[in-house]
Amino acid sequence: MTRARLARLLLAMYPRAVRDRYGDEIADLLARSSRPVRDLADVAWCALVEQGSLMSLPRLRARLPQVAKLLAVAPMLALVLLAATTVGLFSAAAIDDGLVETGQAAAVVPVVVLAVLLGRRVSRGAATTGLLLCVPALLALGVLAMASVPGAGEALGENRAAVAVTLAVWWLLLTGLVVAVRRLAARVPAPAVVPVAVLAGFALLGLAFTAYGSAVTHANTDLAAHLWYAGALTTYDFGLPGAAMELSEETKLLPALLTACTAFSLAVAGATGQTSRIPVDTTPRGSVVTAA
Repeated sequence: MTRARLARLLLAMYPRAVRDRYGDEIADLLARSSRPVRDLADVAWCALVEQGSLMSLPRLRARLPQVAKLLAVAPMLALVLLAATTVGLFSAAAIDDGLVETGQAAAVVPVVVLAVLLGRRVSRGAATTGLLLCVPALLALGVLAMASVPGAGEALGENRAAVAVTLAVWWLLLTGLVVAVRRLAARVPAPAVVPVAVLAGFALLGLAFTAYGSAVTHANTDLAAHLWYAGALTTYDFGLPGAAMELSEETKLLPALLTACTAFSLAVAGATGQTSRIPVDTTPRGSVVTAA
């Protein structure tokens, strides 16, 4: 991605009022920057701060029912995922013991489909659309709350500090991605948005679990650099015997759960973007429209 395209993406993360007033200045700063990486990071952080300022406590309080529903999404998906994984494991074991790992990986698919359908349903509410930038944060808080429960929280990862780091990276990256997907969905048809969102979502998850690998020193260092997410989710060893099993035991349900939460968030972003493209018929019912 060129610097100009990345700058446009970062500018899209700002509220409209800020873009209209300072967009040209920010773009010029990034174009002329002698330290582009640092300035791009600063601009991205400022965009998140500006968006967060729109979601003040009074506004969140006014939308408390929607906030509560979004907080409940991650725990609900975790329960469904646990049930699907259990069914997948027993079903695969009943067929062939060698298929157990495949059954575990395949259990993610129906949960992701459910997450997409749920995200599209949730996006129908105008109040939820206004909370789009809060969706990743609320999902991350839901996962973090579950991971903090003594004993049961270990089902989402052996290392709580690594889980927290992963969630922080995931939240920041996903917040930017939902903005980009919403704006893209508002301009192009859905079939063109889906592959972009899927590829970007997998890349985001790969980066988030690279952070997990970096926070854990006792695990397989050969996979920690790039393949933590792929190895843990697919149970594929990537040429290192036993590596996938080690990663699965370390990260447990977290890769699958964040996959479902990412699918939910991108479904909400895509659906709200598509809704903004649909012209609204303001003609009162029962009125007669006559030709000029």
